[in-house]
Amino acid sequence: GAPTPTPEVQIEEPQTQVLRSTDSRSYYTQNIRYDLETMTARAWRPELPRGYQRTGEGPVSDGQALYFLLTRPGESSGEALARLEGGAVQILYQCGEHEQIGIAYTDGAGEYCKRPILLRRGERRCFLVHQWTEEDGNSTWLYAWDPASGSCEPVKRLGSHLRFWGEYQGRAVLEDSWEPEAGLFQLDAEPGDLTVLLSGENAEAADLFLGPPLLIRGKFVCAESYAADSADGKNQVNCLNLETGDIKQLASSEEGEALVRIQDIWDGKLRVRDTEGDVWYVDCATGRRVENVLADENGMLLHIRAQIGEYYLIDVGSDRWTKQLWINEKGEPVYSYAPQNRLALIAKEDYWAGRPDYRIFKQEGEA
Repeated sequence: GAPTPTPEVQIEEPQTQVLRSTDSRSYYTQNIRYDLETMTARAWRPELPRGYQRTGEGPVSDGQALYFLLTRPGESSGEALARLEGGAVQILYQCGEHEQIGIAYTDGAGEYCKRPILLRRGERRCFLVHQWTEEDGNSTWLYAWDPASGSCEPVKRLGSHLRFWGEYQGRAVLEDSWEPEAGLFQLDAEPGDLTVLLSGENAEAADLFLGPPLLIRGKFVCAESYAADSADGKNQVNCLNLETGDIKQLASSEEGEALVRIQDIWDGKLRVRDTEGDVWYVDCATGRRVENVLADENGMLLHIRAQIGEYYLIDVGSDRWTKQLWINEKGEPVYSYAPQNRLALIAKEDYWAGRPDYRIFKQEGEA
């Protein structure tokens, strides 16, 4: 039978403004806006300034406007941070030569998506800019845009090779993997101060978590260690609890078996995938595998796109198929069909209990 409808969604304001991809009504992917009140979806394609085009990164929201990256191909190529409010696109910052807007490598949109970083500094909106000059080498700057005056200015130079990986206690977490400054740092955007979360003085944790790509959610930091770097020749996934300093091994490949890759963390549960396609969750606190998670008819766990209050946005299967074109080993075009997933809303407790009690978004105008 049809799933029982979920209760009316009551969205509470998130505790943090870091990388918020939703406001109280809508969730945006790169090309589609999902309305949480009407449970409908429609394409959104803003009219861009002449000469610019959208990149694959973004958008993010502060509850008032959308922010995303633009590029301008040609001799004067470069990135720009743009803002969309009331149907009008405004460029906040245009990168100069050897500059790049800081992006988040993992933010809940999926393992292949990246988004510009959006922070708050009082009423101002802040972002990171990576720069390179012959005189100073690499540097990461905190920039602030003032919506009242429309001015955009550098606030503070933060370091040399800082990259954003997540947030902790509502503040951005940056990593510098270059010695002697290597460490994990918590950024307070108001004064622009960095607080050390992990340094090279903790040799065990530094070896595991300073250098490889990270996943940071809440108090947990997860990272993969490659077989070549492991004493036992195994690919491992390890987790650091920022509150207690405890380190747990959450997954490991046996020699000759599929390597394990981290994907995302939801409510303290790490989603991992091996190179053979198997997907599962591990509890970051206990190290135990999570059972009875919501899956499709083939046993594949349904993918979480974002968290909104006590709900998840998830991918679910449908009876629709998409025609795809790919090239075989002989260089010949081959057509195939793949199932077209749809986005649905589900209470978190139902997702972890394996109950398919979700509501699917419909395209605007669809019966």
